[in-house]
Amino acid sequence: MLTANSVPADTFKRSYLLDIPLPTIPPANPTGKTLLVSMPKAAPGFDTPGQVYIRTAYQLEYYSKSQWVDTPARMLLPLLVHRLEVTGQFQAVLSATTSTIASDLRLDTEIVRLQQEFLTYPSQVRLVLRAQLLDMEARQVIATQVFEIVENALSENAEGGLLATNQAVARVLKDLAAFIVEQVTKIRRVLEE
Repeated sequence: MLTANSVPADTFKRSYLLDIPLPTIPPANPTGKTLLVSMPKAAPGFDTPGQVYIRTAYQLEYYSKSQWVDTPARMLLPLLVHRLEVTGQFQAVLSATTSTIASDLRLDTEIVRLQQEFLTYPSQVRLVLRAQLLDMEARQVIATQVFEIVENALSENAEGGLLATNQAVARVLKDLAAFIVEQVTKIRRVLEE
């Protein structure tokens, strides 16, 4: 009979979460618009729970004993929703996985890159996120932005990549929220004119 004690320790995979501090959500803005955050997409090679790294350009590799608990895109959705709720700009921020209600605005995102790069020392995590804000009533794109965040890893391994990834995610969410608030403010000004 095989027990946990009889299996060599190096056969177990470690599974990691995207885990960042989540601020308290203020009351909803009753005069704000509703925002639907669609399920983030990921570019080919990055739509996997595998923790990606590169040692040479153009060649993706995956840690054999470390992985994400789910794909980074799926783990990003609740963090996006929460960070946008914290802005206090919206009547409601809805998640595409839990809501079928029509909304005023929709946010589409795509992870273009999320990789630990061993091209420099210390290694770095690069997160590239494309965001597109759409007006659902007018059926048009309001704004598109690409965010690129690079964070140094604290150690040259999967755990160092994990910590740098969490820092990169926190930064990109802050930048994305500021971008969305700026766009919503522009919309509000146009409507007031």
